[in-house]
Amino acid sequence: MQTPAIGRHRESGLPRVVGVALLLTFASPSGGQARQHREAAVQTRAQRDTSGLLAECDAGKSAACTSLAYLFFVGRTLPADTTRAVNLLARACDAGSARACGQSAWLLRQAHGVAADTARAFALSAKGCSAGDAKSCTSLGFMYETGAGTTRDPSRAVASYDRACAKGELRGCVNLGSLTDSASMAGTDAARSTSLLAKGCAAKDAAACANLGTKYEAGRGVGADARRAATLYTRACQWNVLVACVNLGTITAEGRGVSKDAVRAAKFFTQGCDGGVAAGCVNLAVAHRQGLGVPRDTARAQALFAKACTLGDAPACRRAPPR
Repeated sequence: MQTPAIGRHRESGLPRVVGVALLLTFASPSGGQARQHREAAVQTRAQRDTSGLLAECDAGKSAACTSLAYLFFVGRTLPADTTRAVNLLARACDAGSARACGQSAWLLRQAHGVAADTARAFALSAKGCSAGDAKSCTSLGFMYETGAGTTRDPSRAVASYDRACAKGELRGCVNLGSLTDSASMAGTDAARSTSLLAKGCAAKDAAACANLGTKYEAGRGVGADARRAATLYTRACQWNVLVACVNLGTITAEGRGVSKDAVRAAKFFTQGCDGGVAAGCVNLAVAHRQGLGVPRDTARAQALFAKACTLGDAPACRRAPPR
């Protein structure tokens, strides 16, 4: 049965765009004339403050540009316009806000309400990282690792993650630990990789727990410990890292580190397959073909091999029925 590698290419989620004080003054609706008066006052203040922010942003004040970007992003007091929000964040970046560089880069790379532009996202991430924003360094490392918007360069990815980690950015530390443990970075500091992943797992980072589990399962940089691997996979699976669920199913099917239980293993494979993990579909297909924890069902097995094939598992394509 397949034990897939845990996906390592994760990074910080949606950057938090800085708001402005006027948004913090909104009163909770309570009905009646009092509420109408409050809402009118808030709207008047919002219009006055928005005009002031526009003037300050035009004068090169980064905080004003960032606050305007927030207003356009959420569509309050100004019409929602993510493209303008991105451009305002880029202006804030040019005016010296390192964090705004990373925020605009994230929106561009994720195509979050705007057209994807990985090359511009890369340039903004690089600028933010150079200016000292840790999250920008994590994003820059991710882009170097995956080749998004630039030429793939694992060594520069490591350097960028290292810089983010040194500033206390947890995702940078986890990505650094995962990348230095990968085949592409063989020969790097295994002890440090383990330490970084353990730190991330202790902070409830699911990917860190999953990747640490693969180290203990394989005995890579640590003493092989299937029981410890099972514990880590269980934790990551509970936090919805579906590849960890499949790996947990594999060691459960084989009785390594946990009691052998074909029925429970099949449930983990199903969880992974339903979530789009090809190896989960392959393992579940094998279980149906052999009647391990599930009814023997050749037709179901063939359908699962076909699904794994569509999910990108080339060997499964050779086992799937012809179309």
